[in-house]
Amino acid sequence: MTGAGVPVPNIGDADYPGYAMGAAAHALNVTPAFLRAVETAGLFEAHRSDGGHRRYSLDDLHLAERARHLVDDGLPLDAAVRIVKLEYQLAAAHAMIEVLQRRLDQPRGSG
Repeated sequence: MTGAGVPVPNIGDADYPGYAMGAAAHALNVTPAFLRAVETAGLFEAHRSDGGHRRYSLDDLHLAERARHLVDDGLPLDAAVRIVKLEYQLAAAHAMIEVLQRRLDQPRGSG
């Protein structure tokens, strides 16, 4: 936390935009054009540096990597993006179900 109570971003956070386009493309073994294409297709919205350059988080890279695997398997890019987005939504729904189930399973106080 900063003195003003604002959390300081941590480069290890999954949503911290710590990767420039070149590094992100290299890490995924894709072209920068692929990263721009999945962004244009709506997979995520790249963060922007103060100079306007695209920056990517680990979360962005995981989504792009999954899309790349689907494209490598022969799916069109738009279909791959839809699948990845649906997989992400399904995982979030399952996580919420688990949270709600734990709440239901907790013994109630005699309040």
